[in-house]
Amino acid sequence: MKKKKNPISWRNEKKDIFAILGDNKRLLMPAMLIIAVGLTIVIALSANHRAAEMAQTPSDADAAATYEIPDVALEENAYPDVNAIIETYYTAMANGDSDTLSRIYVGLEETEVLKAVATAEYIEDYENIVVYTKPGPVAGSYIAYVYNEVKFYDYSKPVPGLETLYICTNDEGLYINGDIADENELEYIKTISVQEDVIDLNNRVATSYNEMVNADEELAEFLTKMRAGLQVSVGEALASSEASSEASSEEEVVAAEATTEEQKETVTVHTIRATDVVNIRSSDSETADILDKTTKGQEFKQLEALANGWSKIEYKGGVAYVKTEYFEVIDEQVVEAGTDSEATKDDKTTTDSNATKDTSAKTGKMKVNDSVRLRKEQSTDSDVLAMIYSGSTVNVVEQYSNGWAKVEYNGSTGYIKSEFLGD
Repeated sequence: MKKKKNPISWRNEKKDIFAILGDNKRLLMPAMLIIAVGLTIVIALSANHRAAEMAQTPSDADAAATYEIPDVALEENAYPDVNAIIETYYTAMANGDSDTLSRIYVGLEETEVLKAVATAEYIEDYENIVVYTKPGPVAGSYIAYVYNEVKFYDYSKPVPGLETLYICTNDEGLYINGDIADENELEYIKTISVQEDVIDLNNRVATSYNEMVNADEELAEFLTKMRAGLQVSVGEALASSEASSEASSEEEVVAAEATTEEQKETVTVHTIRATDVVNIRSSDSETADILDKTTKGQEFKQLEALANGWSKIEYKGGVAYVKTEYFEVIDEQVVEAGTDSEATKDDKTTTDSNATKDTSAKTGKMKVNDSVRLRKEQSTDSDVLAMIYSGSTVNVVEQYSNGWAKVEYNGSTGYIKSEFLGD
């Protein structure tokens, strides 16, 4: 496959907004996520999440009516400044220009930037762009439904697509907003996107797209291969980025330890008390293993208050981590650096490596349902042996009561969390 060279370096699931339309119309575009690169999905994911929350409290549901829903028809190419930023957006998409995308698209996550850059390897250009707009919920905002035709390098015909973008205004001008915190705005966007003319536009494009894919096996095969290629490219880019960050972090730790040893500075160790029931985790991450839960009023020795909002604490002869916001300081002690308590002498994350086998759990050949790292030990802090991509097959040797599974993959034997195993 001939691919475009991309001068942009790699940088440090959501659903498309039209997933909402699936509740109203069955005719949708299953592969539109690939063409749109998943960059409009932030709005829909947040809308679905908050819609569930709003359904639980009448007061929130009433508040969602703050923005009046206008009965205004779609306007075609009505605003030159809106067209201009969308033109900039699609030019950046075609070129894999991650800097421009991050600048004009607020709330764009690292994975989404990587998808955009990886997809640009397959895309020659976006053609015949038509911008349909409806008024947005706040002054100077628009809901844009953008028709485009994607010209791929390895497929001769342009492929139609439709993407939804929320355009807002700040002091610097227009920008694409994918980071919406206001529940009323989200409810507004969800409601206006199921108006009749928007549904009709989506169905026209969906029909054209589906007819094209169904009539052309070459296109269907190309899109399938592209999806698989993107999955690998993004996974490898994430692994490379994280490996680079980990190496940098290790260097910083070594330098900090050397400085501390030379200076023999004093440090302040606090006693903190839990103000609520909170998880005690194996590392400073919400995805880390849960070792235990605190009780309200339980006290711990805080070894370090980290800048990322976590606290390292003494825990059962080792160390563990808790969210700082759920604790109050009740005492402090000044000690010389390097003379911490017994817990800090063995600063290792404790894991249940001797967990019992789950004899009822399935073993043998299984597929992973998402990209996951194969680790040397049963710990998210353990060394990474390999990256296993979504859909790959592994040989499950054993599963354990602590939620880990021992698997074989590409000649390596290690551990992954059982939750990533599918049928």
